[in-house]
Amino acid sequence: MQDQLEFGYWTIRGIGQPLRYLLEYVEIPYTQKNFNIAESEWFDSVAKPPLNQQVLANLPYIKDGDKWIFESQALYIYIAYRANRADLLGSTNEEQVVVEQVKGVLLDLYRSFRSLIALPEVDYLAKKDEYFNTEVLWIIEKLNKFIQGKTWATGNNLTYVDFFQFELEETLEAYKPGILDQFQNLRKHHDAFAEIPQIKRFISSERFIAQPFYPIKRWRWW
Repeated sequence: MQDQLEFGYWTIRGIGQPLRYLLEYVEIPYTQKNFNIAESEWFDSVAKPPLNQQVLANLPYIKDGDKWIFESQALYIYIAYRANRADLLGSTNEEQVVVEQVKGVLLDLYRSFRSLIALPEVDYLAKKDEYFNTEVLWIIEKLNKFIQGKTWATGNNLTYVDFFQFELEETLEAYKPGILDQFQNLRKHHDAFAEIPQIKRFISSERFIAQPFYPIKRWRWW
């Protein structure tokens, strides 16, 4: 279909997975262009037209007709407006500020966890638990406390940061099974998000990428 979006990303979950959730939730018709990270397909594609004419070419991307959009944070905004769902960016000025605050915490958590699994291989087994407890855990605790009493990450309204938060919750649970049971607010958020009909259908579909979360063998965990 000509009016379908094309969503391009690696054949992993990574930073592309929350965007897949968002596309499913707003029910915009789209196709996935999945690039095998172990092969040169993406790099071959970006070296020739039309991608070699795009200065910002990167993964993930959205192609909408002749329009290309790059950078994951920009894609959240584009999808929301494309679906006429600006409310997903925050329904009020105040809520938009809270969205940005939560996004900042989630990015801190994402970067800290990625630094953990990127520890040198010779140090990983000896240092991973200490690193998790000193550099990752405190951010989880802060987020869990912040969302106490809230239906979603910023309050009563679902926003795009909930999609990012859910994937981080999925990642943490896969890395340390049962950890969400120690943080009941995060567990409640995770379980409620997983029951959203569009998300539930996507997770049970053949299009859903269950693993790997990160590039295989690039870091210590995937």
